[in-house]
Order: sequence, then C-alpha cells, then structure tokens
Amino acid sequence: MKLLPRLSKEVTIARMDIRQGRFQRSMALVTAMSAVVSGFEAWAQHQRGDFDDPWMWTPIWLTPPTAAAGLASVVSKKAAHLFLPATSIASLVDGIIGFGLHIRGVRRLPGGFKLGQYNLVMGPPIFAPLLVGIVGITGLIASMLRRETAHPTTSPPPLSGRVGVGGNLPPPLRGRAGVGGTGRLGVGGNLPPPLRGRVGVGGAEYDIEHGLFQQGMALTSALFAVLAGGEAYFEHLRGSYNQKVMWTPIAVTPPMVGAAVGSVFSRRIASRVLPFASMVTFMDGVLGFLLHLRGINRMPGRFENMRFNITMGPPLFAPLLFSAVGLLGMVASLLRRPK
Repeated sequence: MKLLPRLSKEVTIARMDIRQGRFQRSMALVTAMSAVVSGFEAWAQHQRGDFDDPWMWTPIWLTPPTAAAGLASVVSKKAAHLFLPATSIASLVDGIIGFGLHIRGVRRLPGGFKLGQYNLVMGPPIFAPLLVGIVGITGLIASMLRRETAHPTTSPPPLSGRVGVGGNLPPPLRGRAGVGGTGRLGVGGNLPPPLRGRVGVGGAEYDIEHGLFQQGMALTSALFAVLAGGEAYFEHLRGSYNQKVMWTPIAVTPPMVGAAVGSVFSRRIASRVLPFASMVTFMDGVLGFLLHLRGINRMPGRFENMRFNITMGPPLFAPLLFSAVGLLGMVASLLRRPK
C-alpha cells in the first residue's frame, strides 16, 4: 500500500527536477543508451555494404567514447562538463557527414535521383545518419543541465535571463539591471562572477540550465520526428507494407510534428496535446522494436543465425530511435518557457 504514494512522490520530484533543469544524470544516461542503439544500428546497416568506405567505421568508433562519456556523466559532474560536450559534437558532425555521404551514395546508383523513389528505398538509408544527431543533441543538453536533487523546490529560479524592471532579482542584484531602468541585464556588467555571461547574449545556456527551453526542445522533437517518420516510410517501403502495422509510424508522425510545432507557439498545446502525442510516438517505437524482433525470429535460422539475420532482416533498434523522439517530446512538455 505504501508503494503507490512513494511512486507518486518520486514522479512529482522527477517532474519538478525537469521543470528546473535538474536532470543531468538522466539525460546523460539517455545519451549513453542512444549511443549504443545508434552505434549498433550503424554497424548492422554498414555490414550490408561490407564497410567498403572507411567513413562507415566512424559511427562505430564514436560509440564507445560517447557511451562512456554519458555513463561517466551520471556519476561525475566534471565528466559532464568536459568530455560529454566533445563526444556529442563529434557525433553531430559525424551524422552530418554521414548524411552527405548517403546522398552521394544514392546519386551514384544507376539512375541517381531520377529514379529517386527506388534508389532512396534500396540505397543507403538517407535520413539515418541525421537521426544519430539525437545522441549529440541529448549529450549537449545534458552537459548544460544541473544535477538532480532529492528535494526540489516548486518555486522558479530567481533569474530567467529576461528580467523586467523591478523583476524577480534577489536583493543583492536589484538596481544593477540595464541602463536607465531598461530592465535588461548587461553582459558582464556589475553582476557577480557566477552569473556573468549567463544573461543577455549568453542567455541560452542559462535557460537550458534552469529548464527554460520548452520551445527549443519542442522544435527539436519536431525536426527529429520528421526524420524518423521519413526513414520509417522508406524502410517499410522495402517490405511493401505487407503488414498494416507498418503504417503506424507514418500515421503517428504528422500529429507528433503538429503538436511539437504548436507547442512552440502555445503553452496549452505544450501541456495538453504534446504529452499525448509524445507518449503515442514512444509506444509506437517500442511496438516496432518488438515487431522487428519477431521478424528476425521468423527468418531462417532465427537467432541461431543472428549476425546474418540482424544484418539482412528488419533494422532491430531503429524503432527505438522513434521512441527517443517521443521521449524528447515528453521532456519538452514538462519544461518551462523564458519569462
């Protein structure tokens, strides 16, 4: 009987932590898991091409250090600030390079983009490298967040980076905002050292650190929803949509994108529509993972012939990247907006 009240309390604490930007460990763990998933998927997909281009190895090489940096950030704040940003940026750059190389690969196929629908389906998965960007984005965000706390406060932080005249500045800082009462803090003005560079021009880092980036996170989830939905469309076209359930990620994508984009402009959509759309997207990814697992199990040799079946069968972990999009949307729905 005590389990439910305790669980409810932990959920409340987690929600408040996210609202205040105190979920660095959790986001670092998500980064590590996403790195493993995307790295394995890159390995399986590049096995089909027999790694005939040295660039095919780069996402595999980046997986161990990125995952290690994510796990180290769970236990070390220093690792989150020093190592995680470097590996995250490397993952982002590698994804962009991979996207360019996949476009080149499609163009080199007979007919090139003139046979676009066929070559996009049978050629290298064009959006897959950009989906690796989820690892880089979550890692960079994690590096700027604060650590979780067991006793979060329900009150907002004292400074949002856009303080008006007579705003919520603590007493020691009152009278130091702007020139002639403009209500905007200067960069590096008379602020104490811990706050210099965190307002004005450098306000984005401060907003992320304090959970004030709902609109940016919503827009990010919309972008990755488009990429994940597009990749699901082309991948399932290979299987000629021989099962109706293969249409679900394509059907889920427009509502997810609409809810995420709407959340940029509306608090109500962010708090009421986005959580539902994100949860549906997340569960559809989990369902896809189970169905892909079943598909591999139905191939000749089943899991006894795992290496061949994972390489040539349905991409095992690809649906979990769709779940990651839903997770980004759920986080966005819990964040706050700058005042």
